[in-house]
Amino acid sequence: MDRIIAARLAHASPEAPRDLFDVLRAARDPETSAAFSPDQLRDQVATLIVAGHETTALTLFWSLYLLASAPTQQDRLAEEVAAIDLSGDPGDQALARMPYTRAVVSEALRLYPPAFVIVREAIGADRIGDIAVPPASLAMVSPWVLHRHRRHWRSPDAFDPSRFLEGAEPIPRFAYLPFGTGPRVCVGAQFAMTEAVLVLAILLQKFEIRLDQPRPVLPAAVVTTQPDHPALFRLRIR
Repeated sequence: MDRIIAARLAHASPEAPRDLFDVLRAARDPETSAAFSPDQLRDQVATLIVAGHETTALTLFWSLYLLASAPTQQDRLAEEVAAIDLSGDPGDQALARMPYTRAVVSEALRLYPPAFVIVREAIGADRIGDIAVPPASLAMVSPWVLHRHRRHWRSPDAFDPSRFLEGAEPIPRFAYLPFGTGPRVCVGAQFAMTEAVLVLAILLQKFEIRLDQPRPVLPAAVVTTQPDHPALFRLRIR
């Protein structure tokens, strides 16, 4: 990563920022006006790659896997996006016209949250119900469990994007945490949702997607919720 950053800096543009790397390089501390040090810049890029790339890629994978397994829902999504111009920068107007596409992504995040567990350290003594939490102890919250809890979800194991459409039954607070919650909620949540919805819409505009293997794909908890093996898809131009 240091070599890639060094090569990028060697060909830096004097013009306005062209991408997120340029924005990070130009960022200044509001109190000290200091820029990122080389190590800090590398750490920021690493965070973006791990937290902002793999998680979105996995969300798209599971969305496609679910749609390939559910042709009716896939056809509904394809019909929704068929007449929308997604070339260039579609902006908020295109997103507002794709409620079902967004619902599919939200349902994929429910069934296969990339962050299957959230870990927090208690900064002081606390209680969770009848359980005492000593200072400096670790508390683990599992979106995987919350998102499939039968007290909170109707048919929790079913792929049903309609539960995220307007007019659906309200989701209980803290029962849906694909991006965490509280002071450390994911700062890139809106960006990730926008990116995933737009990419999924572009793919389904162009291709009909079907699974090309009988073997089911199972989730594997390896830092993030990854597929246990590479899934084979067959794409047909619409």
